[in-house]
Amino acid sequence: MAELTNTEAEQASTPRRRGKRGPRSDKPERILAFLQDYFSRYHYPPSVRDIVEGCELSSTSVADYNLKILEREGHIRRDRERARTISLTQPVDPIQAATLEPSATPLEVPMLGSIAAGTRSLVPDGVDVAHAESRISVTADMLGGRDPEQVFALTVRGDSMIDALIADNDTVILEETADVANGQMAAVWLRDENICTLKRLYYEGGQVRLQPENPTMQPIFTDESNMQVQGRVVSIIRRPQ
Repeated sequence: MAELTNTEAEQASTPRRRGKRGPRSDKPERILAFLQDYFSRYHYPPSVRDIVEGCELSSTSVADYNLKILEREGHIRRDRERARTISLTQPVDPIQAATLEPSATPLEVPMLGSIAAGTRSLVPDGVDVAHAESRISVTADMLGGRDPEQVFALTVRGDSMIDALIADNDTVILEETADVANGQMAAVWLRDENICTLKRLYYEGGQVRLQPENPTMQPIFTDESNMQVQGRVVSIIRRPQ
Protein backbone atom coordinates (compact mmCIF):
# COMPACT_ATOMS: atom_id res chain seq x y z
CA MET A 1 0.00 0.00 0.00
CA ALA A 2 1.39 3.41 -0.97
CA GLU A 3 2.18 5.76 1.90
CA LEU A 4 0.34 9.06 2.11
CA THR A 5 2.34 12.22 1.70
CA ASN A 6 2.33 14.71 4.59
CA THR A 7 -0.12 16.95 2.74
CA GLU A 8 -2.50 14.05 2.01
CA ALA A 9 -2.32 12.85 5.62
CA GLU A 10 -3.17 16.33 6.93
CA GLN A 11 -6.15 16.56 4.57
CA ALA A 12 -7.41 13.11 5.60
CA SER A 13 -7.22 13.93 9.31
CA THR A 14 -8.93 17.32 9.03
CA PRO A 15 -12.75 17.11 9.53
CA ARG A 16 -14.80 18.49 6.73
CA ARG A 17 -16.58 21.73 7.47
CA ARG A 18 -20.31 21.79 7.09
CA GLY A 19 -21.85 24.42 4.95
CA LYS A 20 -23.35 27.47 6.61
CA ARG A 21 -26.93 27.16 7.75
CA GLY A 22 -29.54 29.19 5.98
CA PRO A 23 -31.51 31.95 7.66
CA ARG A 24 -33.60 30.87 10.65
CA SER A 25 -37.23 30.05 9.96
CA ASP A 26 -39.79 32.49 11.32
CA LYS A 27 -41.88 29.62 12.71
CA PRO A 28 -40.67 29.93 16.35
CA GLU A 29 -41.52 33.64 16.40
CA ARG A 30 -44.90 32.99 14.77
CA ILE A 31 -45.70 30.32 17.34
CA LEU A 32 -44.60 32.55 20.23
CA ALA A 33 -46.80 35.39 18.96
CA PHE A 34 -49.70 32.95 18.63
CA LEU A 35 -49.16 31.69 22.20
CA GLN A 36 -49.06 35.23 23.59
CA ASP A 37 -52.30 36.15 21.82
CA TYR A 38 -53.99 32.87 22.84
CA PHE A 39 -53.08 33.30 26.52
CA SER A 40 -54.24 36.92 26.56
CA ARG A 41 -57.60 35.93 25.11
CA TYR A 42 -58.38 32.61 26.76
CA HIS A 43 -56.10 32.46 29.84
CA TYR A 44 -55.19 28.79 29.33
CA PRO A 45 -52.78 26.89 27.04
CA PRO A 46 -53.62 25.90 23.46
CA SER A 47 -53.29 22.33 22.26
CA VAL A 48 -50.60 21.43 19.72
CA ARG A 49 -53.40 21.04 17.17
CA ASP A 50 -54.53 24.61 17.95
CA ILE A 51 -50.97 25.78 17.24
CA VAL A 52 -50.83 23.84 13.95
CA GLU A 53 -54.08 25.41 12.77
CA GLY A 54 -53.41 28.89 14.15
CA CYS A 55 -49.91 29.12 12.65
CA GLU A 56 -50.78 27.23 9.43
CA LEU A 57 -48.12 24.56 10.03
CA SER A 58 -47.92 21.35 8.04
CA SER A 59 -48.00 18.91 10.99
CA THR A 60 -47.86 18.47 14.75
CA SER A 61 -44.23 17.33 14.42
CA VAL A 62 -43.32 20.72 12.93
CA ALA A 63 -45.08 22.42 15.84
CA ASP A 64 -43.27 20.20 18.36
CA TYR A 65 -39.87 20.88 16.74
CA ASN A 66 -40.35 24.64 17.02
CA LEU A 67 -41.79 24.41 20.53
CA LYS A 68 -38.54 22.70 21.53
CA ILE A 69 -36.66 25.71 20.16
CA LEU A 70 -38.80 28.11 22.21
CA GLU A 71 -38.35 25.90 25.27
CA ARG A 72 -34.56 25.76 24.79
CA GLU A 73 -34.42 29.55 24.42
CA GLY A 74 -36.37 30.03 27.64
CA HIS A 75 -39.61 31.46 26.18
CA ILE A 76 -41.89 28.63 27.33
CA ARG A 77 -42.15 25.72 29.76
CA ARG A 78 -44.15 22.54 29.22
CA ASP A 79 -44.77 19.01 30.45
CA ARG A 80 -44.61 16.77 27.38
CA GLU A 81 -46.38 13.95 29.19
CA ARG A 82 -49.61 15.95 29.52
CA ALA A 83 -51.85 17.87 27.16
CA ARG A 84 -52.21 21.66 27.30
CA THR A 85 -49.31 22.29 29.70
CA ILE A 86 -47.47 25.03 27.78
CA SER A 87 -46.82 28.13 29.87
CA LEU A 88 -45.06 31.38 29.00
CA THR A 89 -42.04 32.40 31.07
CA GLN A 90 -43.04 36.05 30.57
CA PRO A 91 -46.75 36.61 31.34
CA VAL A 92 -48.81 38.64 28.91
CA ASP A 93 -51.48 41.16 29.80
CA PRO A 94 -55.01 39.79 29.48
CA ILE A 95 -57.49 41.46 27.16
CA GLN A 96 -59.48 43.83 29.32
CA ALA A 97 -61.97 46.69 29.14
CA ALA A 98 -59.27 49.39 29.09
CA THR A 99 -57.88 48.09 25.77
CA LEU A 100 -61.20 47.99 23.92
CA GLU A 101 -62.40 50.54 21.44
CA PRO A 102 -64.48 53.34 23.02
CA SER A 103 -67.13 52.79 20.36
CA ALA A 104 -67.72 49.16 21.38
CA THR A 105 -71.33 48.56 22.38
CA PRO A 106 -71.53 47.96 26.16
CA LEU A 107 -73.30 44.91 27.58
CA GLU A 108 -74.33 44.32 31.18
CA VAL A 109 -73.13 41.32 33.19
CA PRO A 110 -74.37 40.46 36.70
CA MET A 111 -71.88 40.88 39.55
CA LEU A 112 -72.45 38.00 41.99
CA GLY A 113 -69.96 38.87 44.72
CA SER A 114 -66.39 37.80 45.40
CA ILE A 115 -64.26 34.67 45.09
CA ALA A 116 -61.08 33.66 46.89
CA ALA A 117 -57.78 33.48 45.04
CA GLY A 118 -55.70 32.75 48.09
CA THR A 119 -57.57 32.23 51.34
CA ARG A 120 -60.71 30.15 50.92
CA SER A 121 -64.09 31.81 51.34
CA LEU A 122 -67.71 30.84 51.77
CA VAL A 123 -70.09 31.57 48.90
CA PRO A 124 -73.82 31.08 48.32
CA ASP A 125 -74.80 27.74 46.79
CA GLY A 126 -74.72 27.81 43.03
CA VAL A 127 -74.90 30.67 40.55
CA ASP A 128 -78.06 32.76 40.81
CA VAL A 129 -78.05 35.80 38.53
CA ALA A 130 -81.46 36.86 39.86
CA HIS A 131 -79.75 37.85 43.10
CA ALA A 132 -76.90 39.84 41.54
CA GLU A 133 -75.39 42.55 43.73
CA SER A 134 -75.12 44.84 40.72
CA ARG A 135 -74.27 44.79 37.03
CA ILE A 136 -71.08 45.85 35.27
CA SER A 137 -70.55 47.04 31.71
CA VAL A 138 -68.43 44.93 29.36
CA THR A 139 -68.22 44.57 25.58
CA ALA A 140 -68.97 41.73 23.21
CA ASP A 141 -65.24 41.32 22.54
CA MET A 142 -64.66 40.54 26.21
CA LEU A 143 -67.25 37.78 26.08
CA GLY A 144 -65.90 36.19 22.91
CA GLY A 145 -69.34 36.10 21.33
CA ARG A 146 -70.99 34.47 24.35
CA ASP A 147 -74.53 35.31 25.41
CA PRO A 148 -74.31 37.90 28.24
CA GLU A 149 -77.11 36.00 29.98
CA GLN A 150 -74.77 33.00 30.31
CA VAL A 151 -71.90 34.83 32.02
CA PHE A 152 -71.36 36.51 35.38
CA ALA A 153 -68.69 38.51 37.20
CA LEU A 154 -66.86 38.02 40.49
CA THR A 155 -64.39 40.20 42.37
CA VAL A 156 -61.15 38.39 43.18
CA ARG A 157 -59.91 38.32 46.79
CA GLY A 158 -56.33 37.25 47.40
CA ASP A 159 -53.22 36.77 45.30
CA SER A 160 -52.96 33.05 44.52
CA MET A 161 -53.41 33.78 40.79
CA ILE A 162 -50.94 36.64 40.62
CA ASP A 163 -48.71 34.99 37.98
CA ALA A 164 -51.76 34.79 35.71
CA LEU A 165 -51.97 38.59 36.15
CA ILE A 166 -55.06 38.31 38.37
CA ALA A 167 -54.57 40.42 41.46
CA ASP A 168 -56.60 41.24 44.54
CA ASN A 169 -59.70 43.31 43.64
CA ASP A 170 -59.53 42.46 39.92
CA THR A 171 -62.75 41.25 38.30
CA VAL A 172 -63.11 37.96 36.45
CA ILE A 173 -65.84 37.29 33.90
CA LEU A 174 -66.97 33.66 33.89
CA GLU A 175 -69.12 31.55 31.63
CA GLU A 176 -71.62 29.43 33.55
CA THR A 177 -70.49 25.95 32.50
CA ALA A 178 -69.13 22.75 33.98
CA ASP A 179 -67.03 22.07 30.86
CA VAL A 180 -63.45 22.95 31.81
CA ALA A 181 -60.36 21.54 30.08
CA ASN A 182 -56.96 20.91 31.65
CA GLY A 183 -55.20 24.18 32.41
CA GLN A 184 -58.27 26.40 32.27
CA MET A 185 -59.15 28.73 35.14
CA ALA A 186 -62.45 28.19 36.88
CA ALA A 187 -64.50 28.98 39.95
CA VAL A 188 -64.82 25.70 41.84
CA TRP A 189 -67.04 24.84 44.79
CA LEU A 190 -65.74 22.12 47.12
CA ARG A 191 -68.74 20.43 48.69
CA ASP A 192 -67.22 18.99 51.87
CA GLU A 193 -65.40 22.22 52.74
CA ASN A 194 -68.30 24.43 51.53
CA ILE A 195 -65.92 26.90 49.94
CA CYS A 196 -65.36 28.32 46.47
CA THR A 197 -61.96 29.12 45.01
CA LEU A 198 -60.46 30.36 41.74
CA LYS A 199 -57.74 28.05 40.36
CA ARG A 200 -56.47 26.27 37.26
CA LEU A 201 -57.87 22.74 36.95
CA TYR A 202 -55.88 19.62 36.10
CA TYR A 203 -57.63 16.26 35.99
CA GLU A 204 -55.34 13.51 37.27
CA GLY A 205 -57.06 10.14 37.38
CA GLY A 206 -59.95 10.32 39.82
CA GLN A 207 -58.54 13.42 41.44
CA VAL A 208 -58.41 17.07 40.45
CA ARG A 209 -55.50 19.38 41.14
CA LEU A 210 -56.53 22.98 41.78
CA GLN A 211 -53.34 24.83 40.90
CA PRO A 212 -52.61 28.38 42.08
CA GLU A 213 -50.51 30.75 39.97
CA ASN A 214 -48.30 31.78 42.87
CA PRO A 215 -45.03 29.94 43.58
CA THR A 216 -45.41 30.46 47.33
CA MET A 217 -48.70 28.51 47.45
CA GLN A 218 -49.46 24.80 47.27
CA PRO A 219 -52.13 23.18 45.07
CA ILE A 220 -55.35 21.76 46.44
CA PHE A 221 -56.09 18.10 45.64
CA THR A 222 -59.65 16.82 45.75
CA ASP A 223 -61.85 14.04 44.39
CA GLU A 224 -63.93 14.87 41.34
CA SER A 225 -67.03 13.88 43.32
CA ASN A 226 -66.24 16.66 45.84
CA MET A 227 -65.99 19.35 43.19
CA GLN A 228 -68.55 21.40 41.31
CA VAL A 229 -67.40 23.82 38.62
CA GLN A 230 -69.47 27.00 38.78
CA GLY A 231 -67.89 28.88 35.91
CA ARG A 232 -64.92 29.10 33.54
CA VAL A 233 -62.91 32.33 33.25
CA VAL A 234 -63.34 34.02 29.87
CA SER A 235 -61.99 37.50 30.59
CA ILE A 236 -60.33 39.65 33.23
CA ILE A 237 -60.81 43.31 34.13
CA ARG A 238 -57.86 44.81 35.97
CA ARG A 239 -58.58 47.09 38.89
CA PRO A 240 -57.77 50.79 38.30
CA GLN A 241 -54.23 51.69 39.33
